[in-house]
Amino acid sequence: MSHDASLEPLFPIADIQGDILVGLPKRHEHLMFFEVIDVAAFKEFLERLDITSMQDCLRFRDEIAAQKQVGNALIPTPGLNIAFTAAGLVRIGVSQVSGATGIDAFKGGMASRQAVLNDPPASSWRSLRPSKRLHGVFIVTGATHAEVANVMSLRLAPPGANGWRLIDEEVGQVRPEPVLGHEHFGYADGVSQPGIRGRIAETVALNPGLKDSNGQDSEPDQAAPGQDVLWPGEFVFGYPAQNPGAASFPEKGPERTPPIPFMLNGSFLVIRRLAQLVPEFNASVKKASQSLPASSDQADPDLLGAQLVGRWKSGAALIQAPTRDNRALGDNTPDANKFEFGGDREGLICPWAAHIRKTYPRDDVRHDTSPPQADVDRAEAFTQTHRMLRRGIAFGPELTEEEALSGTSNGGDHTRGLLFKCYVTSIENQFEFVQQQWSNAADFSQEESGIDPIIGQSPSTVRPFRGAAPISRNVARKPDLNLRSFVRMEGGEYFFAPSIPALRSL
Repeated sequence: MSHDASLEPLFPIADIQGDILVGLPKRHEHLMFFEVIDVAAFKEFLERLDITSMQDCLRFRDEIAAQKQVGNALIPTPGLNIAFTAAGLVRIGVSQVSGATGIDAFKGGMASRQAVLNDPPASSWRSLRPSKRLHGVFIVTGATHAEVANVMSLRLAPPGANGWRLIDEEVGQVRPEPVLGHEHFGYADGVSQPGIRGRIAETVALNPGLKDSNGQDSEPDQAAPGQDVLWPGEFVFGYPAQNPGAASFPEKGPERTPPIPFMLNGSFLVIRRLAQLVPEFNASVKKASQSLPASSDQADPDLLGAQLVGRWKSGAALIQAPTRDNRALGDNTPDANKFEFGGDREGLICPWAAHIRKTYPRDDVRHDTSPPQADVDRAEAFTQTHRMLRRGIAFGPELTEEEALSGTSNGGDHTRGLLFKCYVTSIENQFEFVQQQWSNAADFSQEESGIDPIIGQSPSTVRPFRGAAPISRNVARKPDLNLRSFVRMEGGEYFFAPSIPALRSL
């Protein structure tokens, strides 16, 4: 079977904001949350605002790849995107959003979904507390902090004259070498992203299928080994989406129609501030490793930490490296995602509650450890309807020696974590579904799985966790642990990123 790009939609790459389908290339990012104080001035400002498009990001991607080939240093990649809250859209004249159906989560805002998400009360949030003044966010990115500052001065200043006022800000940056691309617990981040069907030119696919050594199509439904290619309506409005009832995931589903015409070629954006208690995580994993009973498979702190995440710090999946890290299978290697969970249905190698298994269960079948193949294919098709395009970045300083030795975060300026961002066309069926029905659910994917030890939300301070038994391969030797939470949700909101022509039309 060949990959026939002509059957896939052609993207208007100059119209779609760059962060959605490609991602703004970045080492530094500022999220500038704003209020519109003068609607007329702000609309005039939007008409001339230089927004970084999908076309720009594709050019950046090619230039970065070319520079890597010759070993050159960083190149400039200035980026600016914009997104609005529901109140912000109404403020700038998109009043139809108030009567749109099927987007209640967006209209209500993240704080209104506390019961769904098990989030802490908004009164305890550090940032992005519910506010009628919060109208939108500028996403400013660059290869350096100086480049981010240049984007602000050249494109956004002066705020007052352009009709907006800064009300909050979050600053992120990638971690330094040799942990570039790793989050603060030390694990490679963003290893598993879906591929996207669609064309960026008449005969050029955004994510072409895999080819063999002879240039022939070998895996037309994968952009890289283990990276399934999905219909773009899952991530941007106006295109075919996945079919949740399909016999297999490549089957095209119905078009994801925008709730209102203004939303064509746009996407919902979820932002969450997730603080990470790094020294506490390290100390707890070490203590838990030392306390494992003799009746269970023994795991040193590195292996136990990998079982919580589902991958080693290199990004190598436990499924492929059950007892020790293998950098040849880590992040940025061809086979980092070339695996399913079907060969480990009892969770003997990768625990059922491991973070990567909770948030992307691949071919797991709910409450069934010996499913027929037809059920496996249907389950995988259903799973693919809940994927997200993640665009997060780390924030905060590196761990200090004092914190490492004491096992306690200093707090204050030493708060660190992840600025989680993702793009979806259904907040309820993608982001919220994964958080509520998978990460927070103790019975997913199998009974007594426990909640996700990394991002799972629960009012309880203790999180039961059943580990794996990769050495004995004996279910009876899985350890049962009680761990605390190491990730604190400190604020968030739902936004919408319109197309560039939609912004100009205002």
